[in-house]
Amino acid sequence: MKNLIFKTFCIIALCGVVYAEEYTVDPTLEPDPIPRFNPANEITAPARIVPSVKPEFDENSLVLPGDIPIIPPQLIRNDSGQLILVHYVSRGQNTRNQSVQNAARTQSNQANARPQPGTPANTRPQQSSQANSRNQGQAAQPNHQPIPELPLLREFDAMSESERMAALRRAMDIVLVVNTRRGLNTRENTPNDILLMALAHGADAQVFQPNPNHNPRDRNAANVPTGNYIYSIGALAWNTPCNGKTLLRNEGRRVIARVGHGFQNQPAGFAALLAMSNIMPNYELRVGGGSFTIADLIESERQSVSRGTNLSMALVALSFYGSPNDQWKNDFDETWNIERMVTNELNRPLNQGTSEVTDWLLGLTAAVKLYESENIPIRGPMALAKRQLQVYQDFVMSIQNDRHLWHPKFFLYKGFNPDAFATMLSSGHILRWLVSSLPDDELRDPQVVRTVMSLTTTVNRVRPETMLNGLTARQLESLAVSLHALSLYYQRVFGENPPVRTPSRTVAAM
Repeated sequence: MKNLIFKTFCIIALCGVVYAEEYTVDPTLEPDPIPRFNPANEITAPARIVPSVKPEFDENSLVLPGDIPIIPPQLIRNDSGQLILVHYVSRGQNTRNQSVQNAARTQSNQANARPQPGTPANTRPQQSSQANSRNQGQAAQPNHQPIPELPLLREFDAMSESERMAALRRAMDIVLVVNTRRGLNTRENTPNDILLMALAHGADAQVFQPNPNHNPRDRNAANVPTGNYIYSIGALAWNTPCNGKTLLRNEGRRVIARVGHGFQNQPAGFAALLAMSNIMPNYELRVGGGSFTIADLIESERQSVSRGTNLSMALVALSFYGSPNDQWKNDFDETWNIERMVTNELNRPLNQGTSEVTDWLLGLTAAVKLYESENIPIRGPMALAKRQLQVYQDFVMSIQNDRHLWHPKFFLYKGFNPDAFATMLSSGHILRWLVSSLPDDELRDPQVVRTVMSLTTTVNRVRPETMLNGLTARQLESLAVSLHALSLYYQRVFGENPPVRTPSRTVAAM
């Protein structure tokens, strides 16, 4: 009996050893290769991208039965090694020239009475001294007002041109005012959240800064203020902690804007916001106890320019804060200018199904407009970029769905998707670029006007009681970029900044 027990124990122990050995990791195995740069600045090992958050939706679910595949314009090299632009016309597409001609035939006789459009997007109005002193100005929270319903699209189509533009302006007033803040605050929202939501209102955008001494559970602290509103760009420029994160850091006199989750989505995003908000280069930045200016940040962005990387937002920023004749050295001692940046962008492969392509178009638009404003001859890569923009302007209007918006997969499909935020993401990005690039007279084209009204109506589906903290990162980007597109259209067509919630009182700047 004892022998049987001993043998059974030995068998169990042996099995346990075998079982353990099956799951033992060999310590001699090499770890995953880490991407490093060789002297030629090329990646010698594949880089792994680890997402910081789970995917918010299934990309494949955005394509529905009946969606029409689209072949977007492509830059290819011919036998001589030259870049040439090829534009395919797929089934379900039409040329914008035909749609414009058809719309022109149906325009009313009131076309001659159109008001003049506003200041073009590529002009640089002087910043007032009041705007420069906004740094950290504060205001109390206003009362919420009831929101009237927007006109139905079928009612909108039945209006005359003058009635349509008046209805569009009223609808945009409602939507832009309602979405001024949506519960944005420095305690819970990251620098990237505040950056995105500042796009629509620029220097007028505000964020709530809670009072750290206010305790809502303390009954004796009823007279302690809950906090104040401060200007969003001032908060970012003065490195106010947002959700515990600060956007800027410095290395000596070099100012660097952080990139990553909670900071910038992509390089030069903050510099592009400053450019699109017409903030002058002498605006103060406060980093690490030192005082800097936007000019210091722009110099840092110049040094960070590198071949083969995404330079879309850098082109937007450097085209505003620079000139066609500027040349500089980057961190690798390479000589760069705006034309070389455009060449880099033209040679860079793109994902036509994401916002990467519209950011790319924004960068090219900023560079071409800079050359045109300075009366510099458009030739070489600049001429190819300008031709690319013209082709894409016709192309995007030809792939709209029957609601005058775009497929969530941007330029790869034509069709309608019931996901409002997915539609806002693509349509907001595309319309923002389109409004930035079209000439003034085409902004009142009936097809463009219907697109703006349709996007306004879609944004209005996000109810006013919805706070930003209840949205995913992708949904927040969808809302912010759509509001920016509407704001740009408002400025260019109606000639003034969009309305904001006026604070009841203003506190002196910090």
